[in-house]
Parts: sequence; structure tokens; C-alpha cells
Amino acid sequence: MIVIVQPHLRFGGAERQTVSVANALSERGHDVAVVLHSGGGGLEGTLRPEIELHVLGVGHHLATPEIARRLYAVLRRMQPSFVIVKLWSSILACAMIDRLPGARDHVYNYCEDLDPRDHATYIALGGAKQRLIGRVFRSRAHLSANTETVASSMVDVYGLRRAPAVIPSTIDADHVRRLAAASPQDRDDRLTVVSVGSLIERKGLDRTWAALQRLDRAVHWRIVGEGPLRTELEALRQDGQVQISIEGGHANPYGYMAAADVLVHSARSEAWGIVLLEAMAVGTPVVATGAIGPLEMQRVLGERPELMQTVALDDVDGLREAIERSAATDRMPLQSFDSYIAPFSVERATHMWEDRATRLLGTDR
Repeated sequence: MIVIVQPHLRFGGAERQTVSVANALSERGHDVAVVLHSGGGGLEGTLRPEIELHVLGVGHHLATPEIARRLYAVLRRMQPSFVIVKLWSSILACAMIDRLPGARDHVYNYCEDLDPRDHATYIALGGAKQRLIGRVFRSRAHLSANTETVASSMVDVYGLRRAPAVIPSTIDADHVRRLAAASPQDRDDRLTVVSVGSLIERKGLDRTWAALQRLDRAVHWRIVGEGPLRTELEALRQDGQVQISIEGGHANPYGYMAAADVLVHSARSEAWGIVLLEAMAVGTPVVATGAIGPLEMQRVLGERPELMQTVALDDVDGLREAIERSAATDRMPLQSFDSYIAPFSVERATHMWEDRATRLLGTDR
């Protein structure tokens, strides 16, 4: 069995990645379970019905001992499995019980999906948590990162003796397109810009707002996501050229992506940026600020400014210019996007997780 443990499946790129990989593994005949700290809504309903779902019923990320206790009760009932542990709060909880009788029969793979160089600055008690995470990573045998840059950062920040395995975050482009077609969105003649992600400071929505205000044209900015900044975003002045629509969180945001002229992702810190691949999967060009994820993505895929542009992190004028260039460029055919994003197909990541699970379960028995 392959088990994925993480805090929740609310709307977000990391959560959609988990659903995509879990569904693909299940479709290929593997027994799959997903264990969440807290449940309710979000993307849970998009898991394939044969996937086991366990909800621990603990909503507060700081309740680590209680999360660990309930996780232990779930894991000790399972057959020896390959357990993929994602995100810091799950890592801390799982590390408390992974060597106890009944849990140590499993093989644990601890994942880093965020940039360890600066992620701690964006979460409560980030420095203290990062020190604990470093101890876990230094004392566990099986680690992975979602990008080469994150793997390198883990070596530097956590003092690892060797770089973790890299299993990239990927997408199922055909599935994304089917969902987009099932949820079409209307649009008008204005330049339509979409941003998709959590409504938090780290996503840099204030930069997108500043850039859009400097455009000399009418703009409809559609923001798809949930988070604490919703009230602040709704209060922004809208009597100028930019109209803002807060669309909320959606299990299927792809219709909004397909109906946009450009997706803008101006995150201050982003280890990957799965929304960029998702937008391109429906034929929408993207503009991103140069966090480590978008920069690595572009290095792998190559320079195709008509499909993807990156600008310096703090360059609001550069962001405006990139949006203007995208608006002035004829939309490329879907085949161009397909060939561009092909290196990050979900099939590739699924095979990598399969191979890793088979090898590690075999060698650790």
C-alpha cells in the first residue's frame, strides 16, 4: 500500500498535486490511502472512490502530539506500507511515532515541497519549526524534494550529507482540460487576468494589484482562492480601470484559467507553482515572478515568452510590462503548450513514486 499523510486537502497547489498523484497511483492498480489531520470540503471529493481516506479530526497545526497519537492509531492498523509524509506539521507529527512498535514496519519518505531558505518567515513559529524539521531530516533515511533547487537548499539549510531524491510536481493535462470544459466561465472584452492560489501574503497578490493599476486599459482581475486576505482584497478600491472578482476556492479552478488572457502568479516565495503548468495545460499563457520554482520550471522548459514569462521578484514595472506583452501576443495553439509542458506529465511522477516505493519497501524489509 502507498499512504500519503498531510494536513488537509483544502484548495491549493500542493493539495491538487496530492490528489493527482494519489488518483494516478490508484488507477494503476495500487492500494492507496490518504491520511489528513483535518477534513471537510476542499478537494476530498475529487479522490477516486477506492482510495482509503482517514481524517484524524485535529484542525490546529500546533496540536502535534495529538495529531501524532491519532496518526499512530491509524498506521498501526495498516499492513506494511510506503508512507509519503508531506508538509511540516505532518512531518513533525509522523517523526514522533515512526519508530514505535506497530508503526516502524512502514517505510517513511519525508518530503520538502517548499523553499527552506525562506519558508520559515511566512509561518507562525517558523524558525523553531524549521530547527525541528532539520533534526528530522538529518535523522531519517528517505527524503525527497519537489525540485532540484529545493533539494540543494535542503542540503544547505538542514546540513544534509547528500541531496534528497527529486520527484517533480506534475499535472495530468488531459484531466485538467476535461475539468475546464466541464466548468466554462463567461468573460467580456476586457483584458482578463486570473490569479489562483491561497489568499496569503506569500502569494504576493499586492504585487499583481500594483502592476494592474499601472496598465492603461480596462482589466478584470479574477482571484480564485481562499485565505485570510479575502476581506482586504474585497476592500480594494475598484472605481478605476481594474475590476476585482474574488471567486473563492474551487475544486475545479480550470474554467477560470481557460477564460483568462493571462495567468499572473506573483508569489514572494514559491518552490514550484503548479498553477503555471495547469494554466498552460488549458492554453493560457503565464507570467510569474522569479521565485525558485518558476525559475527552475523555465530553465527546464526553455525560453518561450509567448507561453511563459518570468520577471524579477520585486519588479512591479517588469510585471506590468510582461502582462502587456502577453496581452499583445496572439494566443498560441494548444499543441504548442502541450509540447512545452510535456516534461512534467503526471505519468512521470507516478512512475517515480512507484519505483521508489517498490525499491524502498524491498530493501527495508
